[in-house]
Amino acid sequence: MVQWKGGVGKSTLAVHLAAALDAVLVDLEPWGGATAWWAGGRSRNLWQAAGPAPVLRALQLGRTPRPRAGEAGRPRLVPSHEQLLALTEDATNGIAAWAWSADGRPTLMVNTSHGPKPLADALRDAIPRWATEWGAHVLVDTPAGFGPLADGGVAAADVVVLPVTLDQWAVPALRKFMASYAPRVRRGLVVPNRVRARVVDDRWAEVISADGVVQEPFVLGPPIQESEVLHAARRPLSAGPAPSAARATALQQIQRVATRALELAER
Repeated sequence: MVQWKGGVGKSTLAVHLAAALDAVLVDLEPWGGATAWWAGGRSRNLWQAAGPAPVLRALQLGRTPRPRAGEAGRPRLVPSHEQLLALTEDATNGIAAWAWSADGRPTLMVNTSHGPKPLADALRDAIPRWATEWGAHVLVDTPAGFGPLADGGVAAADVVVLPVTLDQWAVPALRKFMASYAPRVRRGLVVPNRVRARVVDDRWAEVISADGVVQEPFVLGPPIQESEVLHAARRPLSAGPAPSAARATALQQIQRVATRALELAER
């Protein structure tokens, strides 16, 4: 899950897509949006848990992290941690170190079981290995904007999912992302999210579906409508008894996106 722009519903959608896919959700977003949604009032206990971030500890030890068990409709989770915030700053507090790459770019290095390694490369190599150990699909939520956490997730992905709201801010950012990242992406799925029945959304839907806007390796995926039940729910929509009509509609739309992502992954 990636986007340059925040506020497009990426983390909420990440939790629900992971549940639909029976996937392990790896939260690389330093503020832990998906972790907060998953854990509710207990999220601080995960985000501020003693010791290093679960992802960084796994890289350092060369082990596969143990996901938190999913329940009540929640997917299994490797939570975010406040320590990841340091990776977005110049001062990394000994967690990582900046070095110059061979092409002269600053590169964030982390300790791994095989010695120091660029963070993006370490994640690229580790996430597929973790997926094999878990025997499950993996869905990675990444920070808005781009840096080594997001770059590692993109590099590891069979399919990159880009949620986009239909407005004058998100659509240009989407086009910039596609232009910049096309060489790094195997397959990309653009998902119109929080779509509302209004004229301006119809106009942007025409823009995004026009020839030449969404180009290979990206494809335009099924839309997900703005939904009060999805936006305001305090637990995953797949939890509890038989869903209401509104909840069932949202779940059907999420399942269509999950199915399309799997189709692209298998190409």
